Amino acid sequence: MSFSGLLVFLVYWLLIFVSNYVLVEYGQNYLYDESTPRFSLKVAGGSFLLALLAWRLRPAFDTMFTTAVHWTALQAIAWVVVFTVLYQFHPQHALGIGLLAMVIVLGLATMTVDSLTRPGRTIAPVNTGTGGPVRRPLTPPPSPPAPAN
Repeated sequence: MSFSGLLVFLVYWLLIFVSNYVLVEYGQNYLYDESTPRFSLKVAGGSFLLALLAWRLRPAFDTMFTTAVHWTALQAIAWVVVFTVLYQFHPQHALGIGLLAMVIVLGLATMTVDSLTRPGRTIAPVNTGTGGPVRRPLTPPPSPPAPAN
């Protein structure tokens, strides 16, 4: 794995971990009035698995529901399974929260990864220095010298 591949994986893992931590903590407190024991370790493990899958497949909003819909279905199954088995949500809650989180988090994480790994474009053309000055002086041009008699 190269440095850029490691950077991509770490960005995916960080973003998925933070979002899943918030979803699990507040979701379980809201739905079940308590969080499961050691949920932070469960979120670390689950987010590692989801980040590994996202790192391998590199989902994008432009192909998520068109040409790569089969990989999106695989990720949807993985997210629902992680939310059901590891995070211990009820299946109907895991289906709703997991799918919504997958679409939002993976799209934003992929935009973040793309902005970090692709070289930026130059917005304005680079001046090659072949033209004259961009601005002219504010003072009027000097008057021509008077003819000598």
